[in-house]
Amino acid sequence: MEWGLGHASRCIPILNYLLNNCQADLVVAANGPQAALIRAVFPTLTIVDIPAYSVSYHKNRAGTITRLAFSLPHLAQRIRAENRWLLEFARNHPLDAIISDNRYGLWHPKIPSYLITHQLGIKTPFGKSIDALVRNQLYRYIGKFHACWVPDFEEFEQSLAGELSHPKHLPGIPVEYIGPLTRITQVEKNEIIPELAGLALTAFESTITKTSFQFSSDAIKEDPGTAIQLLVVLSGPEPQRSIFEELILEQWAEAPGQSLLLVRGLPEEHSGTQTNINLANKGNKEKVVHIQNAMAVNHLSPAALSQAIANANCILTRSGYSSIMDLLPHHSNCWMVPTPGQTEQEYLAHYLSQKKLIQTQHQDRFSLAHILSPER
Repeated sequence: MEWGLGHASRCIPILNYLLNNCQADLVVAANGPQAALIRAVFPTLTIVDIPAYSVSYHKNRAGTITRLAFSLPHLAQRIRAENRWLLEFARNHPLDAIISDNRYGLWHPKIPSYLITHQLGIKTPFGKSIDALVRNQLYRYIGKFHACWVPDFEEFEQSLAGELSHPKHLPGIPVEYIGPLTRITQVEKNEIIPELAGLALTAFESTITKTSFQFSSDAIKEDPGTAIQLLVVLSGPEPQRSIFEELILEQWAEAPGQSLLLVRGLPEEHSGTQTNINLANKGNKEKVVHIQNAMAVNHLSPAALSQAIANANCILTRSGYSSIMDLLPHHSNCWMVPTPGQTEQEYLAHYLSQKKLIQTQHQDRFSLAHILSPER
């Protein structure tokens, strides 16, 4: 689903298991950034295009909530369309099993179909009555599958998703808690990250404004990635991904810290063959912002991202569930800022901060200086 890269990244361990332990002949259905992420990790896998949900967010919380609410009929149409697509695909390509990550139309009445989701409990901004209506419709979709796999711990006390994955009432099909899914591996701290030398951007232009961000990171290039004060890992739909990125860089430029590594969450723009890619167009700009002591990359492989997480003193990201699964087992100093209007992320940020597993801020009150403060 097009809620961000997390729905693709958490499939990486499943794909690895199927390839390495089952010698499975796999076909992946994905599009856009999700397809680019899978292709970067598994370049030889067959990837087929699938009808898009075309989910888009607004520039503010109220606008996003309104847009998502009015998009529900469209989403229902897309779910029916992707089911028709699957039925046609299965007629021409024999399948033994189907695994769907949060795409509710990818089930088949004659082929074992498994849904991966942590969203069994619904949190809308409209109250419990609407939550119940949406959940009932969701469970009708889930009921089409043979089983539901929940990427969380079965015991509520250990749960990373709280009431989202442990609602009072479960769907009427078998539900199995399979534990968190992560692409990140445990590595030793302070090892270099060779990928950075070939992927660092010298500049890029904001997609929201005409601001051009110019990077100067000589200190980091001399010691690539071994000492990262702040690691920022971005993801999620536009325009909120870019809005948050620009907010972070503007505040860093005003008061640069020791070292920043920004992973932009744009695998479709990833290149492993170009050095110092310059994405800023020539010509007059409304504003040019010079970013000191910082390095930006569009994307990192799972191995390089694992090393960056190990090397970072502090990590800043969205409170998407896949980011939570990636980071919490491996890092104790995580700041998470929920996407405005994405009530699931807002709930997760509050839930995990109450458990003292993360620290959180709202985007409209975001303060990078507070995160970097040595007195905090």
